Amino acid sequence: MDFPLFRQLLITLCLALTPGLLPAAETAPAKDAAKPAGTAKPADPVKPADAPKPADITVTGPVVELPVVQVTQDRIRKLDKEIGRIDKLIIREQAKVKSSDLDRALNNPQLAHAAAIFGGNSAEHLSAVAASRVSLLEAEREVLEDMKRPGTAKALAELQVELDQLRVTRRNLDDAAKQR
Repeated sequence: MDFPLFRQLLITLCLALTPGLLPAAETAPAKDAAKPAGTAKPADPVKPADAPKPADITVTGPVVELPVVQVTQDRIRKLDKEIGRIDKLIIREQAKVKSSDLDRALNNPQLAHAAAIFGGNSAEHLSAVAASRVSLLEAEREVLEDMKRPGTAKALAELQVELDQLRVTRRNLDDAAKQR
């Protein structure tokens, strides 16, 4: 296409569309120019479409109430610190699962059975207790991870009850009187 011809078509198009682009407020005073000077009214400003007010909205179905979920950074930070503490305890207890030669020599089954009245335990018993403590600590860590993102307040309360039960069980592992 030739550039001067394109320019002429563009100018013609602009001239044809210009009157349609002018707002109604600018064309109204031109019609009122024939009237006497004191009778012309100013043009009213254009009002946007009225949006429905919140009071005008009607609910047609039952109101659905979402569960309240409390997510705070402070609670998550506390849980992260607790998980870090649990991880350190797991590492310590995993080291106790496998008994050393010295531990087996000092806590051999025959000597531990003879000294049972003094509260001694065999190396196998101590390693079994350490293994069960590791499994309880890992379960406690999983519960703490689940507590970071609970669905509802009720679910959070249930997780807290489960966590308390795991901690009581772990504390009672060493107490021989509570085990009997």
